[in-house]
Amino acid sequence: MADIRLLELRSTYKWGGGPDKTILLSAQQHDPARVTVVVAYLRDVNDHEFQITDMARKRGLTYYEILENGKFDLKVLLKLRDIIVEHDINLIHAHDYKTDFFGYLLKWWLRKRGLTFLSTQHAWVMTDAMGSLYQRLDQFILSRFDHTIAVSESTKQEMVAVGIPESKISVIHNGIEPHVWSSDQVTFDFRRELGISADAPLIGYVGRIMPEKDLETWLQAASLVAKQYPQARFVLVGEGRDGTFLTKLQELAESVGISENVLFPGYRRDLISVYGAFDIFVLSSLREGLPNSILEAMALGVPVVTTDVAGAKELVVDGEAGFVVPQQSPVQLANRVLELLDNPETLRRMQQASRHRIETEFSFAKRLDRIEKLYAKILGVKLPEKTSPIPAVALCGRN
Repeated sequence: MADIRLLELRSTYKWGGGPDKTILLSAQQHDPARVTVVVAYLRDVNDHEFQITDMARKRGLTYYEILENGKFDLKVLLKLRDIIVEHDINLIHAHDYKTDFFGYLLKWWLRKRGLTFLSTQHAWVMTDAMGSLYQRLDQFILSRFDHTIAVSESTKQEMVAVGIPESKISVIHNGIEPHVWSSDQVTFDFRRELGISADAPLIGYVGRIMPEKDLETWLQAASLVAKQYPQARFVLVGEGRDGTFLTKLQELAESVGISENVLFPGYRRDLISVYGAFDIFVLSSLREGLPNSILEAMALGVPVVTTDVAGAKELVVDGEAGFVVPQQSPVQLANRVLELLDNPETLRRMQQASRHRIETEFSFAKRLDRIEKLYAKILGVKLPEKTSPIPAVALCGRN
């Protein structure tokens, strides 16, 4: 058994998102000589579309699904305790408000075991009153954990600003497998499936259909692009917790006169083929950490137009692999999309730059090595030499 005995702890719903791709792929690819990994997910008993369990088991992970009744079911603590004892866990890595909270309770309850706790701060994305309360609680907890990981420099500065000691924060960007996320892996014609001609400009989004993504601005920008390119099509791939917000977006598309240009195909599993059909990827978010959707689009050589949200601007670099614009500015978002459509040479240059940036700066192998070294540092153990890597498997889903 390795000196690092890790419990990855996460709470999410349905198909999960970017953090779940990272968690499951990390668990699959950690060097077993360095890290023994157990993965545990909390699932609401009413979430009948939960698919993380199938994703984890297909990858042969040591995995537990813990059913949860209500927002904070304290019976979960008993199940987590049993997992910790059974696998002699010495490091717990939490990934969201809820599992940070449970981790904090475990830190106090099982203090005699000398467990080490850390969390990855993907992003504080909830913007309502309840989200603000959760954020303040999370900030209190994170300042008392042994260490935290920020997925971007912007996220780190946000954490420092609310009082989390800088010495407890390491920035480790998300990563991706370039050989998996590539045009060579496209398996079907997404355009043909949706009835979109090969020469029609296709502008896309992949991710959760949620308020913090500010897809109202996205659609307003699309309406401005459609005035100059009436043949353009706009595709928003993904789902939310329910259909309420999606209905609002469909109504907005109707009101701005682009309902015939906009498609909402829902959740898709084969995202490689989806990204491979896009000419431009557009992200209008108000809150992000470091978006996996941008990594995926860039890996497929798709230029990105994004708002200046957290790690997005660290990925794209304005003018290099795409453009970065202020938030809630449909005019500037549309202008940058039009600049790419009007200038095929710029579009081609940014296609090449996108792929190159992923290959050189954001490989998953580099990220995993940094994570393992951080685990060893905070536990005070020495890592053995790395053994042969495990072949990657694409984890496709929502962001």
